[in-house]
Amino acid sequence: MAFEGGLVKYLIFTPLTVVGAASMYVYGGVILTLLSTLSHLLSGDFVEAFIEYFFMSALPPTSIGHIVFQIILGTAAAGAKWYIAMNLR
Repeated sequence: MAFEGGLVKYLIFTPLTVVGAASMYVYGGVILTLLSTLSHLLSGDFVEAFIEYFFMSALPPTSIGHIVFQIILGTAAAGAKWYIAMNLR
C-alpha cells in the first residue's frame, strides 16, 4: 500500500514544482522523440528519421497543449519506472 501511495504522490506533486515540471518536460520530450523516430529507423528511412528527430528535439513546442502533454508523458513514464524499481528492491 505504501508504494501505491508514493506513486500517487509522485504523479501529483512532481509536476507542480518548477524543477519537477522542467525535468518531466525533458524526460517526456526524449520519450516522444524516440517514439516518433523509431518507426522511421526500423523501416530504414534514415533521412526521414533525422528530419523527424530534428523537428521533435531541436524546435520549440508550438502550443501549450504540447508542453502539457510532454509533462504528463514524462511524469507517467517516470512514475511507472519508479514504481517498478521500488517493487523490485
